[in-house]
Amino acid sequence: MEPSLFSIDLVVAARRSDELRDLPADTISRDVRDYERFLLLVKRHPSDPIAPTRAIDRIWHLHMLHPRAYHDDCHHLFGDLLDHDGGFGSEASEEPILRDTFARTAQWWHEAYGESYTGTAGGTIVKCTRNCVSRCQRKCQSMQVKGRAS
Repeated sequence: MEPSLFSIDLVVAARRSDELRDLPADTISRDVRDYERFLLLVKRHPSDPIAPTRAIDRIWHLHMLHPRAYHDDCHHLFGDLLDHDGGFGSEASEEPILRDTFARTAQWWHEAYGESYTGTAGGTIVKCTRNCVSRCQRKCQSMQVKGRAS
């Protein structure tokens, strides 16, 4: 088994989460694995927006609920914080961009992992309804983090 990218056990964190604890153990494990794969795609395509599936998005939110671990894990993996653009795609003008981004992500996923992106984690295009502080696609501008461009 390869070492995890994470400084915390997200499977254990999911089992403790009010929102995720009732999911079957194999679903949680798969979703954490797919989130890890998603982050590796982000690392391979640092200048391109990438869209998560709904299952990946909920693990991403879980990871962000552990801010020290999220900060450390992002800096270890990317050298910077990876921001979440909560709500992107909810505006009609953003829908085509989200669909194109999701299609490109699905293509990269298939090339990297030999699996259907939507088939691995019950994936659907995510229109995040959480009210994250940042509205940029790649990193939090409000924190004035230097590094990759949005």
